[in-house]
Amino acid sequence: VRYEHCEVSMDSPQYRTAMAKLESDDERRQSIDFTLTDLKGTKWSLKDLRGKVVLVNFWATWCPPCRKEMPDMEALYKRFKRRGLVILTISDEDAGKVQPFIAAAKYSYPVLLDPGHKVNQLFAIEGIPKSFLYDRNGKLVAQAIDRRTGQQFLAMLKQAGLE
Repeated sequence: VRYEHCEVSMDSPQYRTAMAKLESDDERRQSIDFTLTDLKGTKWSLKDLRGKVVLVNFWATWCPPCRKEMPDMEALYKRFKRRGLVILTISDEDAGKVQPFIAAAKYSYPVLLDPGHKVNQLFAIEGIPKSFLYDRNGKLVAQAIDRRTGQQFLAMLKQAGLE
């Protein structure tokens, strides 16, 4: 319901409680800031990227759906980076696992490491892949859980004003 934009009519207390928790998580994500270092040693802070459209994606090398959506993210990055798209992918794995995987695939977007799972905890990540899209004003405008296709990512980017 939440991530696939389906309509439901449920009046159960459990459903209302679950939706209230998701809305609370979103309010917290709206004001999140973090600073992480990418595989090249560059530090990235979410708040410093105001004025850009930022896709934050949580993933892991062992996750098949994550690996399947990465080529689509690379294509989007190449297509939209000159128009202000920044893709920050975040893994909580060791650099020794992540670096060879990224090098072999030749992905060019920033790949950040989250040792200790601190940013994963800030975002309340319970499953991957999970993506959050912030518009140029830093507003959370879209999010998705599970693998996104190129078309699904394009639909998300449209919500942030990129077409």
